[in-house]
Amino acid sequence: MGLFRITHVNFEEIFEPKDFDTEHENEWEDSNRLNEPSWDARYDYEASLIVNILNSNKQIKTILEVGSGPGVLSQKVQSQIDDVTYHLIDKPFAEKYFKDNNFKGEFFVKDLANGFDKTGLLDQYDMIICNDFIEHVFNPHAIVKTFHELCHDDGIVFISNPNWRMGHQFIYRGLFDFDNFVYMFYVHKFTLQGFYGSPLKTPDYPRISSETMLSDDHLRDWNHYMIFTKTEQE
Repeated sequence: MGLFRITHVNFEEIFEPKDFDTEHENEWEDSNRLNEPSWDARYDYEASLIVNILNSNKQIKTILEVGSGPGVLSQKVQSQIDDVTYHLIDKPFAEKYFKDNNFKGEFFVKDLANGFDKTGLLDQYDMIICNDFIEHVFNPHAIVKTFHELCHDDGIVFISNPNWRMGHQFIYRGLFDFDNFVYMFYVHKFTLQGFYGSPLKTPDYPRISSETMLSDDHLRDWNHYMIFTKTEQE
């Protein structure tokens, strides 16, 4: 049997592991980008999706946002929805911004890189929000497993998953291709029940083999917004 020579790939040119957001506690020390009009418009759109879900599911009274950053999205949601308990989880610098701005809700500081402990949280939530977060962690499967433990049987998980075409910072790049991402949730007993596209568009790249479930209309969506529900597979 012949020996195959592996062509060297300079992974540092793709993204240095030391540059991953997960590795830096002070990611939100400079929060000026949250005041940029483009970010504000995006949070407005995402809040409109979540508020629409809440208005259609009046039984949702408890929300957990994981990897929330300082909590700007949560404030836009809570300004339009009354009578919900809203918990957020992220890093110390995000909490500082949250507190400095007297944001509404309850903030928990936890290490999310390899899963997270549930100390102080409710036993279960009606809705879990994960907005452009899970692609930054070292153990996404542990995060999704914990989502299953924390989500009510009739609850939902709202996920924003970046399209690879927009050049995002993925730790495990192919895992977040559309089909693979949906399958990861299926493995942890979640079923895709709903989908929203994005008004923002990526550069135009051809369909790849791990996007068979994605329609042509949504190939260039900047983000894919998904709704998952718990399913007990046999």
